[in-house]
Amino acid sequence: MLKLRRPDEALAELDVAALINSDDAEVWTCRAEALSRLDRWQAAADDLDIALRLNPDDPVAWFLRGAAKLELGRWSDAESDCTRAVALDAGCADAWRTRGVARYQLGILDAAIADFTQALSLSAGDAETLYRRGLALRDAGDNHRAIADFTAAIALCDRYTEAYVARGKAYANLGDMTSARSDWALAAQMLHQSH
Repeated sequence: MLKLRRPDEALAELDVAALINSDDAEVWTCRAEALSRLDRWQAAADDLDIALRLNPDDPVAWFLRGAAKLELGRWSDAESDCTRAVALDAGCADAWRTRGVARYQLGILDAAIADFTQALSLSAGDAETLYRRGLALRDAGDNHRAIADFTAAIALCDRYTEAYVARGKAYANLGDMTSARSDWALAAQMLHQSH
């Protein structure tokens, strides 16, 4: 994938490239990535439709379209696209994580936990994936493991406000209101300091 510093400038160049090379799947994939960095999710998904018609075996395009659909709230479509991405490239941690988020949104918690675990095996030390697996574990009733994941995410990013809030809820679920209140107070303090 592209590492774009100025996606708006790249998009202007990719617009020209798409006119000249309209049958080049990579141009459409790159254009979609630039659009996604501008939060233009539907346009990104539309470009990825074109890219995948031209090259249906590109795992990056499948993952990116899944990510765009996730942002659009189309959980089943996101899950389907990311399933195709991991079938083509099982080493794509982002596709596993994105499918995990889609499955979490669909309420398929065991499958979401498995996807997040696979993503972490490919990309250890990813605070976001630890946080998201913690949410799924907590919602599945495994508060102890959820707390471990939230704690690991906080260790990687000590100002991870959402992880403090989520860990507080897991503590509360276990009846440990002292720890819950402590986490919520830290989160509130961080939010106050950021404003």
